Amino acid sequence: TSTTTTTTVTTNTTTTITSGFNLYLKPPASPWHNDTGLISVASLPVTMTVNSIATPVMTYGHLESMMDKWNRQLQEQEKHFFHQANHLNVWNQALLESVDEITLLHREVERVKLDQSRLERELDFILSQQKELEQLLTPLEEFVKGQNGPFNLLCVDEEYERIYRLAENIDAELKRMSQDLKDIIVHLNSLGSPDDTAETVCSLFFLESQDFT
Repeated sequence: TSTTTTTTVTTNTTTTITSGFNLYLKPPASPWHNDTGLISVASLPVTMTVNSIATPVMTYGHLESMMDKWNRQLQEQEKHFFHQANHLNVWNQALLESVDEITLLHREVERVKLDQSRLERELDFILSQQKELEQLLTPLEEFVKGQNGPFNLLCVDEEYERIYRLAENIDAELKRMSQDLKDIIVHLNSLGSPDDTAETVCSLFFLESQDFT
């Protein structure tokens, strides 16, 4: 441990100045007044006191203490800087990960939109086949009701065969639609939370049921 001692030196200086010129004045009567009206300045004593500036004296121990203090402050600032830099790196990494996730989610949304458009086209096709089946069944029912005696079994068999093939096509389309819906549900489950996915699935089934009615 260094002991710091500061010494202040104060110096009082007394200076006596003697001038060698004469000043022409007419003062009242005084011991220095002569007959010519001149005052001999050389005979007047002048005294001036000058206080010197107090100069502190710095020792080696005092200088070493100040350097240690500055060094500690510099180390604290360095620690604070690295702490802030680490926080900035963490925030930057989180931002980059968020950008990647948003990009991936955007691509998945575009893919779901394409699947939705394809499903809508397939639903329109199924609805058109359903209407066609209804149009075929209506005259056949009318024909059967209007027959009083034996009717042509060959024509009936042909109509039934056509209706059966059409029903098979509709059934195949419905199965394919069902599989597509399952794939979309699984895909949505992998993207969102369970609550959001359940709402989405319910909305899809509601829309599909509205299309079939």
